[in-house]
Amino acid sequence: MKEMTQAAGIVIQGEAIFDSISDAPKPGFVAIKGNRIVGVGAKDGVDKFIGPDTMIIDAGKRLVVPGFHDSHTHLILAGMYKCFVNMGTAKSEEEAAKMLYEYETAHPSEGWVYGFNWYHVFWDDKVLPKKETLDRYFPDRPVFLLNAEAHGAWVNSEALRIAGVDKDTPDPFGGEIARLENGEPAGFLYESAVALVGEHSLDLTMNQEKRFLKAYMDAAAPLGITSLVDVQPYFGANLGRLSTYKAMEEKGELTVRIHAASDLFGDLEQAARDAETCTGDKVRANLLKQFVDGVPITHTALMLEDYTDAPGNRGFQLCELDRIEDGILEGHRLGLSVKIHAIGDRAIRFTLDCFERAIKTYGPNKARHAIEHAELVTDEDIPRFGELGIVPSVQPEHVGLMPTWEGEEYRYVLGEERAGKTWPFRRLLNATGVLSLGSDCPVVDNNPFYGIHRGLTRLHDDGLPVGGWNPTEKLTVAELIRGYTYGSAYGVSREKELGTLAVGMLADVVILDRDLFQVSPQEIREANVDMTIMDGKVIYKRGSR
Repeated sequence: MKEMTQAAGIVIQGEAIFDSISDAPKPGFVAIKGNRIVGVGAKDGVDKFIGPDTMIIDAGKRLVVPGFHDSHTHLILAGMYKCFVNMGTAKSEEEAAKMLYEYETAHPSEGWVYGFNWYHVFWDDKVLPKKETLDRYFPDRPVFLLNAEAHGAWVNSEALRIAGVDKDTPDPFGGEIARLENGEPAGFLYESAVALVGEHSLDLTMNQEKRFLKAYMDAAAPLGITSLVDVQPYFGANLGRLSTYKAMEEKGELTVRIHAASDLFGDLEQAARDAETCTGDKVRANLLKQFVDGVPITHTALMLEDYTDAPGNRGFQLCELDRIEDGILEGHRLGLSVKIHAIGDRAIRFTLDCFERAIKTYGPNKARHAIEHAELVTDEDIPRFGELGIVPSVQPEHVGLMPTWEGEEYRYVLGEERAGKTWPFRRLLNATGVLSLGSDCPVVDNNPFYGIHRGLTRLHDDGLPVGGWNPTEKLTVAELIRGYTYGSAYGVSREKELGTLAVGMLADVVILDRDLFQVSPQEIREANVDMTIMDGKVIYKRGSR
């Protein structure tokens, strides 16, 4: 007679169970009881977990993995992206504005008009847009449109009026207001200048936040995403209220675990109190986040050497660096994990120096500090990640942000030699033993299969360059899945309860429609999730409504 006390609620059996610990999948089973994994092993040990009410799932040759954990998501923005128009296919300013108008006509709303993903770099004339084009379509409603980088916004006259931005408004530190010849704002806000309008347009109600979060979760479950890091600070706003997240957690409405990273420039004592009170399985708040630099294409990433296409320019500074240093020291003192956006080699060196100073000043602690993006790192600084215990948090899909190799802007702004050293995934993994992988959604799609494919091939969408961009930095399928599961859990200090299929872990499990270890790279990009289990409950089943 079977020992019913061990009977599981769900048992998954299959030929390809990848626990994110081993280097390859194995035949076996995963048993779930309540919201925990109670058994993992070879098939001959499964019987004791099967009772009369056990749901038995035969995965066959399909791959079973831990739930995906996106280590870098702008959660509320990503949810907004699902609710408003995507202008990414527009080829001109007029076409983008018309797309926005047609969408708003078909989906009428009130208040601010939002839109996403336009990019003048992809337009035929590559010229920054003007407010007048939006004014023709929306003369009385404020418009706020984030570009594809999410580092610039296109706004209309009403938005500028509400924000009080006029010809006498000075450019803020680290930003610029594009202007007409007469000095009036032209309608494009750059870097920190986005905050001038953003603090108004992104001042959301709790109900709005819930709507956008639900939109995100509805799209995330079919992708197998069960956890994320919410990098909240955005120009003019700390997007996402902990009160909203906690209220949804208490009502059982969350289908994703949220690790909120609040503003490094905010009230750090309050952040420490939040870390102590947000200790549930689904909402944590022991992280801080800020930007040290921007992106290379706009010359806002901080470089040790001149930009190739702009001699004398080593990057436009976006923030007061002494505030970053002070924030890192205080955050470390309080035991909070600090996540810093640093892309250029000068920004990364500065950030590593700050982390080193904090550790020397207050001693090592349990904080898991991270550098987000880490795109261009000097040979001298790569070992420092491991020596200081800094987690590289990287986004493989960024490698193919530009659709074609011919149009790859990094080759022109950095030069071929430096571009050939970017995104050093392999060397960072070798130096630290861990990578936290994510998407940077909504800057790029948060489909984990896209990131796995890109990290494996390092190809653009046109299949170039032959052999991949900086091919020595390619990762294996096992390393990429591990980075999207164990690595991201490690980055938020939860590797003892998330990120692997092992006894005692929280029951976040995903069944794919194919074994990624046995198919071509292109087939990986085309993969689907057949089932997502989060906290021991089936939250998505392909083909079901």
